[in-house]
Amino acid sequence: MAKAGKSRQPARAGASAQGSGGGSSGGAATPARKKTVNPFRFIGEVRQEGRKVTWTSRNETIVSSIFVLVMATLAAIFFFGVDSFIGMVINFLLGLGA
Repeated sequence: MAKAGKSRQPARAGASAQGSGGGSSGGAATPARKKTVNPFRFIGEVRQEGRKVTWTSRNETIVSSIFVLVMATLAAIFFFGVDSFIGMVINFLLGLGA
């Protein structure tokens, strides 16, 4: 973090953020040329990146999936019980006034 009272100064008075390539003559800038997209090259690059990934083993995937299913089932049972209990309490309280 910068110290209080100091501000960042450029290295040179004439230096710009883009470097020393070209002056600021006020002329219109030429638009940047768009890259052409080759879908076959893109697919090849995606496959190369896919080979670099460290994939989990089949056993680890199965164990993790079973764990998630068990935990989701336990959570569903828990919330079903809580919901049923709250419903019974509300029905009891509403029945007192009848």
